[in-house]
Amino acid sequence: MVVRETTGGLAAPLLTMQLLRLVVLLCACVAASAFSAAPGAAVLRRSPVAASALTMAHHVQKKSTKKHNDRRPKKSSPADRNRTPPTYAVNPLAAMHATPDFTVTLKAVAV
Repeated sequence: MVVRETTGGLAAPLLTMQLLRLVVLLCACVAASAFSAAPGAAVLRRSPVAASALTMAHHVQKKSTKKHNDRRPKKSSPADRNRTPPTYAVNPLAAMHATPDFTVTLKAVAV
């Protein structure tokens, strides 16, 4: 800094003005560095692909199962909510002892 001696006593205000300019310049540099990539920030990231994918996700979409659950038909009326599953008149024991669907009439001939 250059301090000029004048007869009017302007040395102190000139020094204060230069110091003020220096403080403003430093504040501007600090504010601008907040928007730039810091060299130490790359160490904290796991991979550059994952970090860029996180910063670019503006409208996140639901993935398969959550989307299917969100779009499935809902039970809105009380009749739907109180509905029981249908009862089928199938007797599993009778199905096991039923007549076979086909019968073997000829035995295989060995060639």
